[in-house]
Amino acid sequence: MTTPAILRDVWLAAAAELESVGIDDARFEAEVLLRHATGLTRAQLYASLTDEVDPAAQDRFQTALAERTTRKPLAYITGTREFYRLEFHVTPDVLIPRPESELLVDAALDHMRQARIRSALVADVGAGSGAVGIALARHRRGVNLICSDVSREALRVARDNANRLLRRPNAAFVQGDLLTPLPGPFHCVVANLPYIPEERLDELEPEVAEHEPRVALTPGTRGTELILRLITQLPSRLHPNGIAVLEVDPGQESAIADAAHQMLPNADIAVLDDVSQRPRAVRIIAG
Repeated sequence: MTTPAILRDVWLAAAAELESVGIDDARFEAEVLLRHATGLTRAQLYASLTDEVDPAAQDRFQTALAERTTRKPLAYITGTREFYRLEFHVTPDVLIPRPESELLVDAALDHMRQARIRSALVADVGAGSGAVGIALARHRRGVNLICSDVSREALRVARDNANRLLRRPNAAFVQGDLLTPLPGPFHCVVANLPYIPEERLDELEPEVAEHEPRVALTPGTRGTELILRLITQLPSRLHPNGIAVLEVDPGQESAIADAAHQMLPNADIAVLDDVSQRPRAVRIIAG
């Protein structure tokens, strides 16, 4: 059993250890791991910095810290990630939700409000943890959500999140390829599909390249394969005035927008920038 130590000393020593292995924002990550191990809120932690750490909590903390020094993602260690002000459960079976993907939720919600769509059938394609679709359903009444993914394990995570986060869960979970197994037509399609070209995987941070599911990162050589296939399905699967919002890798937006123009020549198509002012999504509103 580890000898009890003072919270502040444990925290600062862990921050130094994380910094030594190249982890950005090491002090904050050490705090998150410490709160995870002790069960303390942030306010409680700061009020208890001169207290001793419970030996069992210290053991849990050291185990978590050792995992993080291998560059295992923080979210996989704590099992949670905040997205759109909601706390989602995540496992190594799903991509960790990113703040950039909140753009998809914003765009879909804005359109449904402006178009006064009160009862919407929404497809979250390649749903993973279900973060995008569940955030939509949480913030818009009348949403009937269908999450699709090729991974059965990912759909289990999405179902768990829906059961926890939706007040009246009205969601279905379908294993399959893109929109192929889904009934439609849809008022809204959102998709954060794999879009990283295979040759770029080695350039990614170890947290991503070595730990997140490969099937959720890359669809093949170009990176646009799945998104382009999804676009070919949209003409017959979107309601008139329905919206599709597709996340893309910056640099892919022109090819995706051009493909959308070819498949839906009467659609209103726009490229949307993320908070860093980088092109992050293509929005398609059916004509």
